[in-house]
Amino acid sequence: MELTTATGLKSEIFVPITPEAVWTPLTKPLDQCKVAFITAGGIHLKTQKPFNTAGDYSFREIPSDTPTGNLMVTHGGFDNSDINKDPNAMFPLDRLRELVAEGYIGSLADIMFGFMGGGGNVDKFTDETGPEIAKRLKEQGVDIVVCTGGCGTCHRSAVIVERACEKLGMSTIIIAALPPIARQQGAPRITAPHVPIGSNAGEPNNKEMQTAILKETLQAVAKMQSFGELRVLPYEYRHNV
Repeated sequence: MELTTATGLKSEIFVPITPEAVWTPLTKPLDQCKVAFITAGGIHLKTQKPFNTAGDYSFREIPSDTPTGNLMVTHGGFDNSDINKDPNAMFPLDRLRELVAEGYIGSLADIMFGFMGGGGNVDKFTDETGPEIAKRLKEQGVDIVVCTGGCGTCHRSAVIVERACEKLGMSTIIIAALPPIARQQGAPRITAPHVPIGSNAGEPNNKEMQTAILKETLQAVAKMQSFGELRVLPYEYRHNV
Protein backbone atom coordinates (compact mmCIF):
# COMPACT_ATOMS: atom_id res chain seq x y z
CA MET A 1 0.00 0.00 0.00
CA GLU A 2 1.32 3.41 -0.96
CA LEU A 3 0.49 6.81 0.45
CA THR A 4 -1.01 9.16 -2.11
CA THR A 5 -1.36 12.91 -2.24
CA ALA A 6 -3.80 15.13 -4.08
CA THR A 7 -2.37 18.25 -5.68
CA GLY A 8 -3.85 21.41 -4.24
CA LEU A 9 -5.70 19.65 -1.42
CA LYS A 10 -6.19 21.92 1.59
CA SER A 11 -7.23 21.05 5.13
CA GLU A 12 -10.30 22.66 6.63
CA ILE A 13 -8.80 22.20 10.09
CA PHE A 14 -6.59 24.99 11.42
CA VAL A 15 -3.20 23.62 12.40
CA PRO A 16 -1.31 26.03 14.67
CA ILE A 17 2.41 26.46 14.17
CA THR A 18 4.62 26.49 17.26
CA PRO A 19 7.09 29.41 17.15
CA GLU A 20 10.79 28.73 16.74
CA ALA A 21 12.77 27.70 19.79
CA VAL A 22 14.32 30.34 22.03
CA TRP A 23 16.54 28.98 24.78
CA THR A 24 18.91 30.35 27.40
CA PRO A 25 20.41 27.65 29.64
CA LEU A 26 20.86 28.47 33.30
CA THR A 27 24.55 28.64 34.16
CA LYS A 28 24.37 29.49 37.87
CA PRO A 29 23.19 27.57 40.92
CA LEU A 30 19.81 28.75 42.19
CA ASP A 31 21.26 30.23 45.37
CA GLN A 32 23.28 32.66 43.24
CA CYS A 33 20.45 33.67 40.89
CA LYS A 34 18.47 36.89 40.81
CA VAL A 35 14.83 35.99 40.18
CA ALA A 36 11.99 38.07 38.76
CA PHE A 37 8.30 37.23 38.65
CA ILE A 38 5.87 38.58 36.05
CA THR A 39 2.20 37.87 35.55
CA ALA A 40 -0.35 38.36 32.80
CA GLY A 41 -3.10 37.90 35.38
CA GLY A 42 -3.99 41.58 35.72
CA ILE A 43 -2.30 42.19 39.08
CA HIS A 44 -1.23 45.72 40.02
CA LEU A 45 -0.86 48.02 43.01
CA LYS A 46 -4.09 49.39 44.43
CA THR A 47 -2.71 52.88 43.83
CA GLN A 48 -2.11 52.26 40.11
CA LYS A 49 -4.50 52.75 37.22
CA PRO A 50 -6.57 49.59 36.64
CA PHE A 51 -6.18 47.71 33.39
CA ASN A 52 -8.73 48.00 30.60
CA THR A 53 -10.49 44.65 30.77
CA ALA A 54 -11.59 44.90 27.13
CA GLY A 55 -7.95 44.61 26.04
CA ASP A 56 -4.76 46.19 27.31
CA TYR A 57 -1.09 45.77 26.44
CA SER A 58 0.29 48.17 29.07
CA PHE A 59 2.12 46.97 32.17
CA ARG A 60 2.59 48.05 35.78
CA GLU A 61 5.78 48.11 37.83
CA ILE A 62 5.50 46.22 41.13
CA PRO A 63 8.39 46.68 43.60
CA SER A 64 9.45 43.34 45.04
CA ASP A 65 9.11 44.65 48.62
CA THR A 66 5.42 45.47 48.10
CA PRO A 67 3.14 44.04 50.83
CA THR A 68 0.74 41.67 49.11
CA GLY A 69 -2.11 43.47 50.86
CA ASN A 70 -1.36 46.41 48.57
CA LEU A 71 -2.07 44.36 45.44
CA MET A 72 -5.31 43.86 43.54
CA VAL A 73 -6.47 42.30 40.27
CA THR A 74 -8.27 43.89 37.34
CA HIS A 75 -9.26 41.21 34.85
CA GLY A 76 -12.57 40.16 33.35
CA GLY A 77 -11.49 36.87 31.80
CA PHE A 78 -11.49 34.53 34.81
CA ASP A 79 -12.74 34.20 38.38
CA ASN A 80 -10.70 36.63 40.48
CA SER A 81 -11.91 35.39 43.87
CA ASP A 82 -8.78 33.37 44.72
CA ILE A 83 -6.48 36.32 44.02
CA ASN A 84 -8.77 38.53 46.11
CA LYS A 85 -8.28 36.09 49.00
CA ASP A 86 -4.52 35.85 48.48
CA PRO A 87 -2.54 37.52 45.66
CA ASN A 88 0.19 34.90 46.22
CA ALA A 89 -2.06 32.44 44.39
CA MET A 90 -1.05 34.15 41.14
CA PHE A 91 1.81 36.46 42.11
CA PRO A 92 3.69 34.78 45.01
CA LEU A 93 5.75 37.69 46.32
CA ASP A 94 5.63 36.48 49.93
CA ARG A 95 6.87 33.03 48.93
CA LEU A 96 9.69 34.53 46.84
CA ARG A 97 10.87 36.70 49.73
CA GLU A 98 10.85 33.65 51.97
CA LEU A 99 12.99 31.72 49.48
CA VAL A 100 15.56 34.53 49.51
CA ALA A 101 15.60 34.53 53.33
CA GLU A 102 16.03 30.74 53.25
CA GLY A 103 18.96 31.03 50.84
CA TYR A 104 17.17 28.92 48.22
CA ILE A 105 17.58 31.72 45.65
CA GLY A 106 20.10 34.53 45.69
CA SER A 107 17.96 37.67 45.37
CA LEU A 108 14.93 39.25 43.76
CA ALA A 109 14.68 41.88 41.07
CA ASP A 110 13.78 45.21 42.64
CA ILE A 111 10.96 45.68 40.14
CA MET A 112 8.53 42.99 38.98
CA PHE A 113 5.82 43.46 36.35
CA GLY A 114 2.09 42.84 36.04
CA PHE A 115 0.01 43.11 32.89
CA MET A 116 -3.44 42.10 31.68
CA GLY A 117 -3.00 39.55 28.92
CA GLY A 118 -6.67 38.94 28.15
CA GLY A 119 -7.77 40.23 24.75
CA GLY A 120 -4.09 40.93 24.17
CA ASN A 121 -2.86 42.52 20.96
CA VAL A 122 -0.31 39.98 19.70
CA ASP A 123 1.64 42.53 17.66
CA LYS A 124 1.82 45.01 20.55
CA PHE A 125 2.92 42.34 23.03
CA THR A 126 5.49 41.03 20.55
CA ASP A 127 6.88 44.36 19.37
CA GLU A 128 6.45 46.62 22.41
CA THR A 129 5.39 45.14 25.73
CA GLY A 130 7.54 42.01 25.66
CA PRO A 131 10.78 43.69 24.56
CA GLU A 132 10.32 46.57 27.02
CA ILE A 133 9.70 44.33 30.03
CA ALA A 134 12.60 42.10 28.98
CA LYS A 135 14.88 45.13 28.65
CA ARG A 136 13.97 46.40 32.12
CA LEU A 137 14.54 42.99 33.69
CA LYS A 138 17.87 42.57 31.90
CA GLU A 139 18.99 45.96 33.19
CA GLN A 140 18.38 44.65 36.73
CA GLY A 141 20.70 41.70 36.14
CA VAL A 142 17.95 39.08 36.29
CA ASP A 143 18.93 35.44 35.73
CA ILE A 144 15.52 33.71 35.98
CA VAL A 145 12.06 34.98 35.04
CA VAL A 146 9.03 33.04 36.32
CA CYS A 147 5.61 33.93 34.98
CA THR A 148 1.92 33.11 35.25
CA GLY A 149 -1.11 33.78 33.07
CA GLY A 150 -4.80 33.98 33.81
CA CYS A 151 -7.16 33.12 30.95
CA GLY A 152 -6.15 31.33 27.78
CA THR A 153 -5.28 34.58 26.03
CA CYS A 154 -3.27 35.58 29.09
CA HIS A 155 -1.18 32.43 28.74
CA ARG A 156 -0.45 33.46 25.16
CA SER A 157 0.52 36.99 26.19
CA ALA A 158 2.64 35.70 29.08
CA VAL A 159 4.56 33.38 26.75
CA ILE A 160 5.20 36.23 24.30
CA VAL A 161 6.79 38.27 27.09
CA GLU A 162 8.60 35.19 28.41
CA ARG A 163 10.13 34.55 24.99
CA ALA A 164 11.31 38.17 24.77
CA CYS A 165 13.13 37.66 28.08
CA GLU A 166 14.67 34.42 26.86
CA LYS A 167 15.98 36.19 23.74
CA LEU A 168 17.84 38.67 25.97
CA GLY A 169 19.63 35.89 27.82
CA MET A 170 17.38 35.17 30.79
CA SER A 171 16.14 31.65 31.63
CA THR A 172 12.35 31.61 31.84
CA ILE A 173 9.50 29.33 32.87
CA ILE A 174 5.72 29.60 33.07
CA ILE A 175 3.58 28.07 35.81
CA ALA A 176 0.63 27.17 33.61
CA ALA A 177 -2.96 26.40 34.50
CA LEU A 178 -3.48 25.79 30.76
CA PRO A 179 -0.28 23.99 29.71
CA PRO A 180 -1.38 23.03 26.16
CA ILE A 181 -1.75 26.72 25.30
CA ALA A 182 1.64 27.57 26.81
CA ARG A 183 3.31 24.78 24.86
CA GLN A 184 1.66 25.64 21.54
CA GLN A 185 2.65 29.30 21.93
CA GLY A 186 6.31 28.35 22.31
CA ALA A 187 7.02 28.53 26.04
CA PRO A 188 10.65 27.53 26.65
CA ARG A 189 9.83 25.71 29.91
CA ILE A 190 6.53 24.82 31.59
CA THR A 191 5.42 23.50 34.96
CA ALA A 192 1.80 22.54 35.44
CA PRO A 193 0.24 21.96 38.86
CA HIS A 194 -3.37 20.72 38.91
CA VAL A 195 -4.93 24.10 39.67
CA PRO A 196 -7.73 26.27 38.27
CA ILE A 197 -7.17 29.47 36.32
CA GLY A 198 -6.43 32.21 38.84
CA SER A 199 -4.46 30.02 41.23
CA ASN A 200 -1.49 29.03 39.07
CA ALA A 201 0.91 29.36 42.00
CA GLY A 202 -1.25 27.34 44.38
CA GLU A 203 -4.32 27.40 46.59
CA PRO A 204 -4.88 30.76 48.29
CA ASN A 205 -3.40 30.93 51.79
CA ASN A 206 -1.83 27.51 51.37
CA LYS A 207 1.76 28.46 52.06
CA GLU A 208 3.04 24.88 51.87
CA MET A 209 1.58 24.25 48.40
CA GLN A 210 2.67 27.62 47.02
CA THR A 211 6.22 27.13 48.30
CA ALA A 212 6.43 23.62 46.84
CA ILE A 213 5.16 24.75 43.42
CA LEU A 214 7.62 27.63 43.34
CA LYS A 215 10.57 25.49 44.46
CA GLU A 216 9.88 22.75 41.92
CA THR A 217 9.42 25.36 39.19
CA LEU A 218 12.79 26.90 39.99
CA GLN A 219 14.39 23.46 40.08
CA ALA A 220 12.91 22.81 36.64
CA VAL A 221 14.69 25.87 35.25
CA ALA A 222 17.97 24.41 36.43
CA LYS A 223 17.27 20.85 35.26
CA MET A 224 15.41 21.16 31.96
CA GLN A 225 17.72 20.64 29.01
CA SER A 226 15.62 21.36 25.93
CA PHE A 227 13.05 23.79 24.57
CA GLY A 228 9.39 23.13 25.33
CA GLU A 229 9.82 20.72 28.23
CA LEU A 230 6.78 20.36 30.45
CA ARG A 231 6.69 18.96 33.97
CA VAL A 232 3.34 18.17 35.58
CA LEU A 233 3.58 18.93 39.30
CA PRO A 234 1.91 16.67 41.91
CA TYR A 235 -0.14 19.38 43.58
CA GLU A 236 -3.90 19.66 43.20
CA TYR A 237 -6.39 22.29 44.23
CA ARG A 238 -10.00 22.53 43.10
CA HIS A 239 -11.91 25.78 43.29
CA ASN A 240 -15.45 25.02 44.42
CA VAL A 241 -17.57 27.89 43.23
